[in-house]
Amino acid sequence: MNYEEFLKLIESRQATRSFSGKEIEKDVLEKIVSAARLTPSACNSQPWKMYVVTDKEKVAAVAKTMQNEGKNAFLSEAKAFIVLSEVVRPLLSTVKNKNGNAHFVKYDVGELAAYVTLAAKAAGVDSCIIGWIDVPALKKELNMADEEDCSIAVDLGYGDKPLRDKIRLPEKDTVKFI
Repeated sequence: MNYEEFLKLIESRQATRSFSGKEIEKDVLEKIVSAARLTPSACNSQPWKMYVVTDKEKVAAVAKTMQNEGKNAFLSEAKAFIVLSEVVRPLLSTVKNKNGNAHFVKYDVGELAAYVTLAAKAAGVDSCIIGWIDVPALKKELNMADEEDCSIAVDLGYGDKPLRDKIRLPEKDTVKFI
């Protein structure tokens, strides 16, 4: 892939909050997670687990864990979720940064979310990263282990609205060459 192709992929990816009724084929979801598994991580720790939720009842139940306080009504249209859990692997307890912290797990999982959404878009599937989550309810719904945490999920479907113009701050306000 050259730069122009990559830029086209990025420009075509947006947070999609309106989906058609079209189901996502299992082989498409398998391609998405197969690509996302290649996400780099600190010390190759891969501190995550991806829960691919496709069962209609389970998708509805997962959506409800992200719709508290009237938020995210659009999730009722999602055809699938990839829920990203944070898993502290044994390696992480021995790897510390200069400050004695090992807080890079959230950064790694955030990067995983980006790879999931870009892989989805490359497969023709639209997505939206969700951070408004009732974590205890979601963990219970997916029967996650106690040592797992979850702060990000990605809803998936086929968008039914046209691509929006990207409105961004001026480059001079967000980039500084030194």
